[in-house]
This record gives sequence, C-alpha cells and structure tokens, in this order.
Amino acid sequence: MSVIGKRIGLTLDEDTKKKLSRLSISCSMQPTTLANELVKICLNNPNIVEFVQRLHNKEPQFRVKPRINGDQCIYE
Repeated sequence: MSVIGKRIGLTLDEDTKKKLSRLSISCSMQPTTLANELVKICLNNPNIVEFVQRLHNKEPQFRVKPRINGDQCIYE
C-alpha cells in the first residue's frame, strides 16, 4: 500500500481546530503549515508511534518498528 504523492485531508473537531488555530497564532504559522509540522513530529517520534500502535494496531503483521538511525526515525 502506498500513499506517496496522494493528498491527505483532515476533518478536525471543533476543540482540535481551536487549539490548532491558537497554537498557529502563537507560532506565527498558518494552521495547515503547523498541522504538517505536527504530523512530521509525531511520525518521527518512536514513542508517539508506539503509543498510537498500542491504542489502534489491529493487525500485528502491519506493525511498524520505529527506531532512530542517526538523526532520522526509520520504520522497519
């Protein structure tokens, strides 16, 4: 399964939208730019990836094993 090059749309609940808006103002960034940055931070943090998988992973064969290699997070 590959989603490279595909657009991903988000529908945020009101509370999350307000928080994103407030934080984007605080950081002098557009909300979409900040949302992109937050996604990158989460996907490159092994602790967050493991946490999300503990909550939601239903198919063990698709579980990713994140690890830090130098300054990058890679998935095995």
